[in-house]
Formats: sequence, structure tokens, C-alpha cells
Amino acid sequence: MEKIVITGRANVGKSTLFNKISKKRISIVENIPGITRDVIESKAVFQDKVFKLVDTGGLTDSKEEISQAIRDKVLKLYKEAYKIIFVVDGKAGLIPEDKDIAKLLYPYKEKVYVAVNKTDSKKASASEFYELGFDNVFEISATHGTGVFELLEEITKDLPSMEEIEEKADFIKLSFIGKPNSGKSSLLNSILKQDRVIVSNIAGTTRDAVDVEFSYEGKDFILVDTAGIRRPSNIDYGIEFFAVNRSLEAIEKSDVCALVIDATEGVSRQDMRLASLVNRKGKGLIVVLNKIDLIKDIEALKKHVDKKLEFVYFAPRVYVSAKEGINVFSILQKAIDIYEEYSRPIKTSYVNRTVEKILEEYPQNSTKPIKVYYTVFSPKPPTIVLHTNNKDFWREDYLRFFEKK
Repeated sequence: MEKIVITGRANVGKSTLFNKISKKRISIVENIPGITRDVIESKAVFQDKVFKLVDTGGLTDSKEEISQAIRDKVLKLYKEAYKIIFVVDGKAGLIPEDKDIAKLLYPYKEKVYVAVNKTDSKKASASEFYELGFDNVFEISATHGTGVFELLEEITKDLPSMEEIEEKADFIKLSFIGKPNSGKSSLLNSILKQDRVIVSNIAGTTRDAVDVEFSYEGKDFILVDTAGIRRPSNIDYGIEFFAVNRSLEAIEKSDVCALVIDATEGVSRQDMRLASLVNRKGKGLIVVLNKIDLIKDIEALKKHVDKKLEFVYFAPRVYVSAKEGINVFSILQKAIDIYEEYSRPIKTSYVNRTVEKILEEYPQNSTKPIKVYYTVFSPKPPTIVLHTNNKDFWREDYLRFFEKK
């Protein structure tokens, strides 16, 4: 699938344009310069054309480590792109930063389209942006959608239609969740063997849920790196609030969640809450202990994990080091195993035997025979609804036994 990359300096409206085109609120939008730190991707459709839309971090001249990391990734994306939308601020006018970015884009001049944003403002003017040296200049309003249709029509005119593209539908959606700075982004980068997600020692670097397509052992994945989730009482309204909500949405849409825990800190109450959340949502769960290269007594760690997470005893434990690349691909293999179980229909005969076993082994404090009917829904996750003439019989421990079976 061809990539259309949106680039430009911070706070010119790249994320707003991304959300407008993708028709989803994927990139977090607030009036604070440089909010998008990671490279965000989404499949987008315009008329009968399908493509991958990429929102880059804002390029600045800052000497901060994080800005340089964004810059390196964006330069790589320029080379990969089918087309590039260079967003500038028509209201603010042409400024030196725009010219600096234009110099980076000159080697790819033929595929660059300048989108002069905020032209709904009376102060805006597109004419001065022609001096950047690009032939294709469009006036748009990312907020209201003005001019976006014409821009996309020109950019996508030579793309193949959806009928000409055989899309792979059966993806395993695997989300990496956990507290801030547990190593989720480092782990994803270790699997991808490239710095796709920005990694920094600043806790909470990932602020969007980042989707990356990946294949392993013949299986197609969508790997999702999420913002770290802290206790609700520690979250201020603002960027982190939106990021955490996006992470919770990612869990909702996942098939399997890899709960990444910093092995040097052990299992925290927040880790336990997240494991419980994934279980309640009916998603597959993998418990990933990261940074084991720093652990001296692995057996003691395993006992600690099993004790703290006994309530999700069924979730496989994987001990890895993202930094050293130790055991990272076992996460994908476990995800494949779980997904196959998760997708497998439940046999009616097996449900019958399990219900009969419960009725035989557990005492029935009733003169009236217990009757049970059930409905088996489609998998992902496998779901059974029980109907009974004696609801009180089905105590919590009976249901747990049934669930385990």
C-alpha cells in the first residue's frame, strides 16, 4: 500500500488534516506546539483509492534529543513516500522554519504538494508560499475541510483502485500496554529491528497509539504501541488524558494485549489493574517481563509474578530484554497461539459435558432439578450465555470453574 506522508513544522495543522482525511481521531490534537511525537499511520480511503496515511512529528530546530529523533524518522519517511503533503500555516505566513524544511524536501520535489492551511482566515495568503520552489500549491482548511477534496483528488489520481488491490484481512491486532517507561516502545523497536517508535528516557514519550503492520511466521500483525497508563488519580486533564483514553481504546480493539512490566520494579498494583481490565474485556493476554538482563534471580522473579498475577494464571509469562533482543519474538508466537484459540469455535458437545459435570459434582440445594440452556456466540472471544431456572445455583466459584474449562 502506498504511503502519503504529511509533514511540516510544529502546530501548522498536520494532525488535524490527518484526522480529516482518515476520518478518525487518531492523532491527538491540542493547541500546544509539537504534540505528535510518534509517526502515526492509518489506512485511508478517498473515493475508490486506498492508501496509508502517515502523520509525522513536528520538525523543529530544537537541540532536544526528542526533536532529533523525530527528524531522523521523518527524513526516512520522505524517501519511502509515494506523495508528500507539506503543510504550512497561511495565517502565520512564510517563516524561516518552513524554508528549512523545504530544503530537506527538494530532493523529492516531484512528489511534494504544499498545503497552505488556515486559508479560511482573512489574514491568510497562499501566494508567498510559491517561493518555496514547489509547483503544486493548494489552499486548504484542515478544520473545515475546504480544499482537501481537490488536494486528495490530485494526489491520488494515479493510485490503483481498491478493486485492483488484494487487501489482507486477517490481521492479529497485538497491543503493547503497561505503565510509562516499562519499555513498550523499545520492545516494539526490537521486534521491528528499526526505530519506528521514538524511544527516550523521558517517561511517557509515546503519546499516541501507534499502529505498525508486520509479518511473522506467515502471520500478519498490526502491532500497537500505546501511551503508558498510570493510575487515574495521577493523570491530569490534557495531553496525557487523551493519550490514556486512546490506549484504552486500543485495548478494546485488540485481539491480544501484551502487558509489559519492568522486571526491575516487579508487578505493581497498576499492572494488576491492567491485567484485570484486559481479562474483563475478553482479550487475549500475555504477561511480558522486560529488562531481565538486569535481573540476577530469575526464579525469584517468576514466583513473584505468579503470586501477584495468580488471577490471570492462564496468561503465558514471557521473560525478555528489549535492549539485548532476548526472547522478544516469543511474544509474537504466544500471540499466534492465543489468537488461534481465541478464534476457534466452541463445540456444543464440549459445553454439554462441562455443564453436566458441574451439575454432578456441585450440590444442588433445591428440590427442583436445575435446568440449563445456553447460547454459543461466535468466537473472538468465545462467548457463552447461560439461561437457567435457578440463578442462585450458579455461584461465583461454579462460574469460574466453567470459565476455566
